Amino acid sequence: MIKLYKYLSEDVALKFIENPILRVTQSWDLNDPFECLIAQSDKAFLNNIKNGDLSTHMESFMSLHGIISLSETPDNLLMWSHYAGNHKGAVIEFTIDESDPFNLFNVCHIPISSDATLRKVNYRKNRKAPLNNSLEDLRNHYYLTKSDEWIYEKEYRYIFPITSIRFMKSSSKQTGLVELFESPDCKNKIDAWNDSVKNRDMFFVGINEKRITKIILGCNANISKFKAAMIDAERFADSVFKEFKNVEIAKIHPERYELDFVKLEGKV
Repeated sequence: MIKLYKYLSEDVALKFIENPILRVTQSWDLNDPFECLIAQSDKAFLNNIKNGDLSTHMESFMSLHGIISLSETPDNLLMWSHYAGNHKGAVIEFTIDESDPFNLFNVCHIPISSDATLRKVNYRKNRKAPLNNSLEDLRNHYYLTKSDEWIYEKEYRYIFPITSIRFMKSSSKQTGLVELFESPDCKNKIDAWNDSVKNRDMFFVGINEKRITKIILGCNANISKFKAAMIDAERFADSVFKEFKNVEIAKIHPERYELDFVKLEGKV
């Protein structure tokens, strides 16, 4: 088992407490412009020896897979600032079975041929890939390698097949989440995914609640608001023993530039 963490802003964390879902992000909508971008020297060389197969292969793969990013660490100050709304949000802890990592999600079907995986991200200066004859290795290099300036994130990355996506949120309609039909062969999902390059629609997958093992509230979080959300959702709040369960609060260390995590006290 490994423990991985998701940093969430206040708004997203409150919604997660109500309905545990995570976004499956398109490669073109990530916050690093170098994501999945093939180095020019690789593109010229590989397309020459592979008759253009690399670019076609990457485009096809991106049209069928998204990314879910998690972190090895719950206490990085920059991550709390960048992804958890200046410490006003929360971090969710997941306990993941490495032998069955997709058990984290409420999905019925992960196609064996989809190359779905959970892998640790590599960090380096040079974008160039090791040259070999495997398109799969080259693709994994560009999906799972980032500049070493991102090393503080200690990222693990799910490569997630879009045929197993469960929900969509339209950027142009105030309809909330729309549940999508789950199928191993679902053309409308692929079309919706590729259309999101222009319309910025977002996609989500439900979480297996048994794998949610802790929530950590930020040192600037509105604790009353989070308590109310947990009580309303009956999540992280034990109505039998009248106490909060598996909830911690980040506190500023009195001497060092770091956070301490303490148990949330108080009655439900």
